[in-house]
Amino acid sequence: MLEYDTSLLEKRCRWIIENLGDKLKWKWDSRFDTILAEFNIKETDTIKEKLSHQMDIEWNPGNTGSAPELIHIIIDYFGGLNPDQQLFTSDPDIDGILLCAWWPWGNGKTISIRLAVFADSLSDEENDELTRIFRGWFGV
Repeated sequence: MLEYDTSLLEKRCRWIIENLGDKLKWKWDSRFDTILAEFNIKETDTIKEKLSHQMDIEWNPGNTGSAPELIHIIIDYFGGLNPDQQLFTSDPDIDGILLCAWWPWGNGKTISIRLAVFADSLSDEENDELTRIFRGWFGV
């Protein structure tokens, strides 16, 4: 049993599900242990605008130099950020971060987003449980 207050993360995720559910189909990405959705680049402005309601910071290759260590760890986990990629996060100074990796495809027509949660104060096993709960919110 996870002894961690997931209410803020759940509130953020449920908002995203409710406000993007008509535009995105969620699935599990076992490669990165994230929730994955893909959409047409024409939806970029709408998706970004909706995500901005739950994400506090947009990280890109130009502003990660001063990022907290946790952000560097997340970026490294995803293999770095290419010039057209971004990482959106909730406040990294609050334990329990919601993140979204934004990856445009090379075809210029599709974008993938990958969402995950992570709490720095939790052990690996506890973060695994948090991820299981997170998957439940998205039904994957």
